[in-house]
Amino acid sequence: MNRIGIKKLLMTGALITLATGCALEDGENSNNNEGASAGDAGELTNVQFYVPSEEEDLVSIIDVVSGDHVGDIDVGQRPTIVTFASTMREAFVANQDSSTVSIVNTQSLEETAEIDVGPRPHGLALSSNNNTLYVATVGDQYLDVVDVESEDVTSQIDLGHDAKSNYVYLNEDTLYVTDHENDVIYVVDAESEEVTDTFETGELPRVVRVYDETLYVASGESGLLEIIDLDSGDSSSIDTGHGATDVIVTEDGHYGIVTSIEGDKVVKVDLEQGSVVAEIDGQEGAKHLAFNREESRAYVTLSESNEVSVIDVDSFEEEYRIEIGGDMPHGIDIKALPGIGGSC
Repeated sequence: MNRIGIKKLLMTGALITLATGCALEDGENSNNNEGASAGDAGELTNVQFYVPSEEEDLVSIIDVVSGDHVGDIDVGQRPTIVTFASTMREAFVANQDSSTVSIVNTQSLEETAEIDVGPRPHGLALSSNNNTLYVATVGDQYLDVVDVESEDVTSQIDLGHDAKSNYVYLNEDTLYVTDHENDVIYVVDAESEEVTDTFETGELPRVVRVYDETLYVASGESGLLEIIDLDSGDSSSIDTGHGATDVIVTEDGHYGIVTSIEGDKVVKVDLEQGSVVAEIDGQEGAKHLAFNREESRAYVTLSESNEVSVIDVDSFEEEYRIEIGGDMPHGIDIKALPGIGGSC
């Protein structure tokens, strides 16, 4: 089922040529024709974002080149996070209210399987060989381990009594799992499936990511971007304001971008200076975000709307918004084959 989105531009002009080499049409929606068929949206080489919407139990597809919403895929109840296999042929979607993970074929744009997992699945991490999916389940103390080929939970990693896992990140053979109730990050050896260490965090740790042997975690109640050097163990923090939710870091490690769901804002952080250098307000329920491939733009899900905000990273201004197929957009991830599709 495809529903064509309406691209809301915040600027006028005949044609906007992006620094990435991609082009966006102007205020006339390029998808007003009926050409955005499932076959078009299902081209493997298309550079796209997938965005789960909690209210409508679907995943919307955004075409990065045109900036249009080009289709929707029905999944389980209250989908949250999405991640892709490295082949980009499958997407995996956590469905909180179904307690399942959907496997989606990105060519047919259909759910091909729904795997039963623990209560309230949320965070996802996929092994580099695409064989093992790790699922953080908010409703219990376990991290589920799914064999992708058999589509079954083969084991559960016990994080400890009263643990509440929220987000998970896999860096080589190490898993980092945030516990939003106990204010810690669990360090898990993926091979032995055992907790080997913990890091204390600020209140309400949310998304955790690793860039260049440095761990970044957004702590919501404390309003901090916390930074831990994994080699030395040294830590520091940057005040980004109440509600810190997600963080992405530029490839050169110079800047981080942090969302705030409670603060309705997105901030740009100079990681070398250790301070916020720019801020965009009016981002209703800013939740998760992702770069395009050139890192010239950040795409932000606005969970109190049915829109994704597109931000120019250099000027740090909102350029336009994309209306998607459902309310309460949650996660976002890019589908892009290496070396194909230019720098979009």
